[in-house]
Amino acid sequence: MAGTRATGQGQRGIRQPWPWFALALALTGFGFWPSFLSNLGNAPIHLLVHGLSATLWMALPVLQALLILRRHRGLHRQIGYASLLLAGIVIFSGLRVVQTMVIGDDGADLPTLYKFVLLDLTGIALFAAFVGLAILAARRRDIGLHLRLMACSTIIPLEAANERTAMILFPDLVPSFGVALYFSLVSVEIVCAGLIAAEWRSGRVRWPFPLLLGYYLVMHALVTPIAMSPQFRALADAYARLGG
Repeated sequence: MAGTRATGQGQRGIRQPWPWFALALALTGFGFWPSFLSNLGNAPIHLLVHGLSATLWMALPVLQALLILRRHRGLHRQIGYASLLLAGIVIFSGLRVVQTMVIGDDGADLPTLYKFVLLDLTGIALFAAFVGLAILAARRRDIGLHLRLMACSTIIPLEAANERTAMILFPDLVPSFGVALYFSLVSVEIVCAGLIAAEWRSGRVRWPFPLLLGYYLVMHALVTPIAMSPQFRALADAYARLGG
């Protein structure tokens, strides 16, 4: 009986995921409120486009999950296909933001800046892969996989938000972006581990959450040596000059 109850609870969490998407959206809004959302009028255009499109992407799964809950499957499908344009805006505006990070000054020291470049470029690539695979899973009617992939696509922006949140809530413990970066990595790793544990309790662990956890663990271990290497710095500098 206890095992059946745990499985039922895990399945309900998978079938009605909108509260988790809403929580991720709220945390992102909290983290970016002081530096971005409260000051939209003064934001450069590339930051404005990226920030608003990424925020809309975080809000999209909440809307989509509620549409499914209310059995509006046709509208859910139409918005899903239209959201591909939004995903493209998130990706290409994000790539432009990375360029301006290298060229300009985002408030981080130089070593931390290159760590952000590595995390952002690999994160954007992983975001694109998760979105594409989520669409394929939906077309195959593998809704469980679709939900997990969409969840992963919303966790990736959460990493950047958690850096700001840590500096807001724990200024003494997290006095700089360099410290905040690792705080955020740990927080996202805990989120991924919790999702994997919830899946394990439900009786089936699928690959998206373990893959995302593996990515962050690898980044945690290698972000410093890779970002500090002359080869990566040269690559980042060359990327920043593209189209300039």
